[in-house]
Amino acid sequence: MSGIGRRGHLPRGAVRLSTCAVGAVVLVLAVSGCSSSPSGPKAKDSAATMSTDARWVAAKVRAGFKPLGVFTVTQDGTKAVSCGHGKASYSFAGHQTFTIGPVDTYLNLSTVVDPWLKGRGYSIDFDKKSTYEFGTRNSQNLVNKKAHINLTVSATASSEKATTEVWTATSHTDCLRAG
Repeated sequence: MSGIGRRGHLPRGAVRLSTCAVGAVVLVLAVSGCSSSPSGPKAKDSAATMSTDARWVAAKVRAGFKPLGVFTVTQDGTKAVSCGHGKASYSFAGHQTFTIGPVDTYLNLSTVVDPWLKGRGYSIDFDKKSTYEFGTRNSQNLVNKKAHINLTVSATASSEKATTEVWTATSHTDCLRAG
């Protein structure tokens, strides 16, 4: 009768084994993500870091090059975009125009950003392709994995002979828990 005792009941040891198995499954589910305790940064906290870091690197660039006008922010990182399931993402965008000399001046602009931002937790994001078009465009993608921030810095000129360039910083947070 394959493990079933008299009167159709499971033997006593089999019931204990089944109870232990159910308990183990519940424990595994609780540990693997069914827990209600959130972890990682909140979207609003990462947004504040993102905005501060983008403005910091813009000020650093302004100090090293010849700016024309002010750094213009077009998205300030304060508007949450819902990702569903109680999560949100934020974006930042700004640009600055600079006077440039030799063609390489603006090309170096975005490549020096990586060493500047290492101390703030950023590294080159090799999963995203950077753009390089000789004489007209250079971009670098960076990521701060701890804060869940993606930052792209670009320098663009109208031609190899251009006397000005536009430097942009665009950034967004991953979809993180809101609140």
